[in-house]
Amino acid sequence: MNIDAYVRLTRIEHALLLCVAVIAGQIMVLHSYPPILFALLTFIPPFMIEVAAFSINDYFDVEVDRRNGRADRPLVTGEIPKENALYLSVAAAIIGVADSWFINPACFVIALAVAGASFLYSFKLKDMGLVGNSYVGATMAVPFVFGNLSVFPTIMSSVGLLAVIAFLAGLGREIMGAVRDVEGDREREGAGTFPMLVGAQAALIFSAILYGSAILLSFVPFFTIPEYTGNLNYLILVGFCDVILAWIMGMSIGDSRGFLKRARMLSLLAMALGLLAFLVGAYKFA
Repeated sequence: MNIDAYVRLTRIEHALLLCVAVIAGQIMVLHSYPPILFALLTFIPPFMIEVAAFSINDYFDVEVDRRNGRADRPLVTGEIPKENALYLSVAAAIIGVADSWFINPACFVIALAVAGASFLYSFKLKDMGLVGNSYVGATMAVPFVFGNLSVFPTIMSSVGLLAVIAFLAGLGREIMGAVRDVEGDREREGAGTFPMLVGAQAALIFSAILYGSAILLSFVPFFTIPEYTGNLNYLILVGFCDVILAWIMGMSIGDSRGFLKRARMLSLLAMALGLLAFLVGAYKFA
């Protein structure tokens, strides 16, 4: 079995980032680390559902990816049989949802909803303009809420704010990715992605607005949330995050396909730094 091909199919780096988001939600509530075995239990749903989501997405998108020349997609290159992606997706979704049952009812409902939506997205939602993009943005926000609710029955204000920031940045990132793939999407029957509906340039401007909104909101905790108020560690880390996002904002307006490809990884780095900023701030408060 080609392990590297499956790593690329499932975008493992995203899955690991979601696990960190879960622990961030827990630490922001507890102001310390949860028990290790419990933490591992709560990592399984987001990790496995992410694996399911990317696998089923590539299963449905293989022809579009082929037209877009996506040599990084193992279904396009033939490194993984198409049906294997389907089997993996179903198995991973079942494992993720089943595991969430042993956490608590709220986490089970979230896992079930996200898993179901991931299949619906790949089958239909991605062709419904901003609706599909918003689903992807929401998947960047939900892990924080999932982590919060795994240890506390109500959503804390700091977690809620972080979830909103993650949603805005995630939505901006997804729209930028849709612009990169717009040529191949035009050849797909029934496709109606956001850039196709409003135009690539308008979509990139909207993406930049979303990034800008996330940047502005990232300063709110420094002035309003006790554990982050005056916290220079938080400010420095989130500052690095914001600089990267601001650079992406400016460069993306030019609609350079080469830059849009790099921007996907840069935005992931920025979000990781932002996540680290919230983690450092919350843990220091302990």
